[in-house]
Amino acid sequence: MASHPASDGTVETLTVAVDYAPRKRADVLELDMGDGVVLYDSSSRLVHHLNPSASIIWQLSDGEASVAQLAGEVSEEFRLDPVEVRQQFLGLVAELDVLGLMEDTHERRAEGTRDA
Repeated sequence: MASHPASDGTVETLTVAVDYAPRKRADVLELDMGDGVVLYDSSSRLVHHLNPSASIIWQLSDGEASVAQLAGEVSEEFRLDPVEVRQQFLGLVAELDVLGLMEDTHERRAEGTRDA
């Protein structure tokens, strides 16, 4: 899980729900550097470098699968501990969400069905 300092000096843990279906924001520019991905968010004018592991999550984030599903597939493919992979995925997706680089398509689909 990801953590960052809160305004009151404590440390907050970032996480998202396991059914969060991450989709990368279409207007974020990405460049594969071989050792990871560099992202440029023109709205915030910030550049972010993702390491190779985080880059896998970024590349898989098309909004079709939940964090739990993505973590399960990756842990199976690379023969990694599924609990650890899930925790890492939840933390990273939460960070990318807070930065405004990703959105939850599961939440958007749920809102669409309530409006109907």
